[in-house]
Amino acid sequence: MGIFFKITSDSYGGETVEKADINNKVLHYITDALNDYVWQDSIAPKLRKIDAKYSHITLGTILRFYLQRYIEEGNLKSFARYIKKDDKLIIDQMLVLNKYETLSEDETRRTLCDDIFLYFKEIILKYKDRFQDFDAVMFIPLLEERFEEIKEQKFISNRNPTKIY
Repeated sequence: MGIFFKITSDSYGGETVEKADINNKVLHYITDALNDYVWQDSIAPKLRKIDAKYSHITLGTILRFYLQRYIEEGNLKSFARYIKKDDKLIIDQMLVLNKYETLSEDETRRTLCDDIFLYFKEIILKYKDRFQDFDAVMFIPLLEERFEEIKEQKFISNRNPTKIY
């Protein structure tokens, strides 16, 4: 049934080089796991009715991971917008990097997963009735399960298939 979810990230990194490396590693792990074609293709038949050759990206998302001062200076905010002609929900989530600065890699991954999932759940359910070929309600528990796998590092990344982050 194809790919329906595309996620990317933009990150300031961190206050230190070491923390920036950890934050970027965690963000890449999360986005790789959510962009995983095998996972998406396996759950797509439960979520869509249209033949795969007509499939499209239904959820286009970006995670922005910035320091509070840059968010305030740029007057940046999370937002979501549904584009009817494309049957696509755009989710742009601002995450305040300062919240994660003192956390270990494992704590950062778990906390980020919780924060991202809660925001995605809220936004996807808010727009659930607008989708023409996507069962948003059915997607939420599947997305939550995927985030649990990410938190427990059960996903093997395409960037380094021999290593779990």
